[in-house]
Amino acid sequence: MPELDLVKLAEGRKALEAWQTPEQFIAKVDEIAEGVDSEALFNRVETQFLRDAMTLATFIQYRATEGVRLAAEKDPWPDGQIGSSKAPVNVEVTEVLEEGRKRGDEYKNDGKAVDGDAEDWRRRALDIPVQLEKAIKRKKNKGYGKQCKLVIYVNMSNYGVLQKETEAKIAKIKEKYANDFQEICVLWQEKLL
Repeated sequence: MPELDLVKLAEGRKALEAWQTPEQFIAKVDEIAEGVDSEALFNRVETQFLRDAMTLATFIQYRATEGVRLAAEKDPWPDGQIGSSKAPVNVEVTEVLEEGRKRGDEYKNDGKAVDGDAEDWRRRALDIPVQLEKAIKRKKNKGYGKQCKLVIYVNMSNYGVLQKETEAKIAKIKEKYANDFQEICVLWQEKLL
């Protein structure tokens, strides 16, 4: 694994903690990410903030906002804020993976992600709502739900298998937990659901 420039990472994180326009935030996230290879991104604790920032950057591409910032490193939560310094909206970010998937292992020693076949895609499509609900429950149990928007990046591809059915199940799960958060936003298949 190539060496991480920890000073540069810390400087990048500090820059993301300041209020800025969505365009500035996205550009800064891209700049930081260029210096981090996939193995480091998914296996090093020092890059957790960057994974959160990448999800936040994707979210603000779909949701208009005046400003955005990553929360300060010393703050246990939220992961970030949108809106403005005078009217901040807390955003908590999480990712959904297949049960048992260790994405970091896929990037160690030139490992490869497994795409599978049509039956695997069908199984994934059926599992997406299950894993989504588990992620929402984990965040709900932390007790800060009504104080934030929950942004969930679903990192599970079904390659279009059972797409409409899966989206309908996602909508029902969001409705089920709608009173537990300011809003539940799901990023999946290059869409905001």
